[in-house]
Amino acid sequence: ARSMACSASDTIVAVSSPPGAATRGLVRLSGDGAFEMLRRWLRKEPAANTKPRQMVPARLAGKDLELPVLVVRFEAASSYTGQDMVEIQLPGHPVLLDRMVHEAMDLGARLAEPGEFTFRAFLAGKIDLTQAEGIAATIAARSDAQLAAATSLRRGELGKFAGDLVDRLASPLALLEAGIDFVDQEDVVLITPGALDANLEAIQEQLEQLLRHCRSWAQLEALPRVVLSGPPSCGKSSLFNGLLGCQRAVIATAPGTTRDILSEALTLQDPSGRSVEVMLLDMAGLDTPTRALDRQMQAAAREAIASADLVVHLDDGAKPQSSITLPASDTAPAVLRLRSKSDLGPSPPAGEFDLAVSAHTGQGMDRLRHLILERLGRRGESQTAQKLALQPRHEASLNATVAAVGTARHMLTRQLDGRQVERSELIAGALRNALDELAALGGHLSPDEVIGRIFANFCIGK
Repeated sequence: ARSMACSASDTIVAVSSPPGAATRGLVRLSGDGAFEMLRRWLRKEPAANTKPRQMVPARLAGKDLELPVLVVRFEAASSYTGQDMVEIQLPGHPVLLDRMVHEAMDLGARLAEPGEFTFRAFLAGKIDLTQAEGIAATIAARSDAQLAAATSLRRGELGKFAGDLVDRLASPLALLEAGIDFVDQEDVVLITPGALDANLEAIQEQLEQLLRHCRSWAQLEALPRVVLSGPPSCGKSSLFNGLLGCQRAVIATAPGTTRDILSEALTLQDPSGRSVEVMLLDMAGLDTPTRALDRQMQAAAREAIASADLVVHLDDGAKPQSSITLPASDTAPAVLRLRSKSDLGPSPPAGEFDLAVSAHTGQGMDRLRHLILERLGRRGESQTAQKLALQPRHEASLNATVAAVGTARHMLTRQLDGRQVERSELIAGALRNALDELAALGGHLSPDEVIGRIFANFCIGK
């Protein structure tokens, strides 16, 4: 972060479109020299009446490259980085994009460091630190729940919450610190102990309520695991495809078709409209292994069962009813027993199975989705996209703020009926710690090493 801050006046360049070939690619420049570099780069400049933020066709003529492009200019006041910025769209061939970057470097630009475009937006006050983290989390999201949580961060919801509390905490702290100068003058009372404690109590309750109703980022990275188990050829892969709504697994009548464990994110919705994302796993059928490969497949399958949150155990009635052995512990997964291929045979006796399903006809599939949510219970509720997700840095800052406010209130306990605040310097020190922790959430008072660690996780071009 320190090196990027020292070179914030450089004009930087990078490919800002995703890696790989595509119909279009994007090269981005930012800095005081961006417009001048563009002027030198183009064979024919866009019309003089071209407005900023308007995409216009142009022809680029570099040292070794000439091709038609689309250009958008962003003036500093309205750009992402808070600097003059240029975006150039061209055919998205990786070699062509790389040559574009080198052409820009020949004109005087510098290759951007990871996260440097967003870092400049942060320095310019366009975004706070939590929004920058939201941008990085959006890029890295691998599930709907992660994307929803990243969007909340990117919109600044946590930063706004912290900013509001900074304002609320700063006022009583300012009165307390100002009153220290008049501690020997009994007729000067800027804030009483009771009024200060009332303010701090409201702030502490708001912080604790946020922590109670938030979830940790680790929960998003570990979706509830729903494992399909059963003997070979009992319909696991057909059910896997049926739940996903696509042909993800290969289906065949021969036993042993599925060898590796297949996993896919699945979004379920209950009658109330609540959505939960789970990780659905299909695996080899459970039987007696005869070869080394079979033993490896069985070991992987049983390991998946042991780590599951819910096991959906299938039996098609072709053989004596199969059983499933679960680890004997308090954390053993719940089990949902299904009679599969219900369209091919008579209905099983009542009580033997939780549900009869047919992936071929769709019988019982909607009910199965609802039962999965019911059996997951609170484990599934933690994955809904309605709660704000906190990264470890956020949780640490909020918990430290709660502790600091609690320390200040503890020192006020025996003086609530008094007229002047005693031990005001110590109380002010605790509140200053709380204020620093809250302000650090948005990056206003974060040390350089904290900022640098966040932006180091970005990819180049963002």
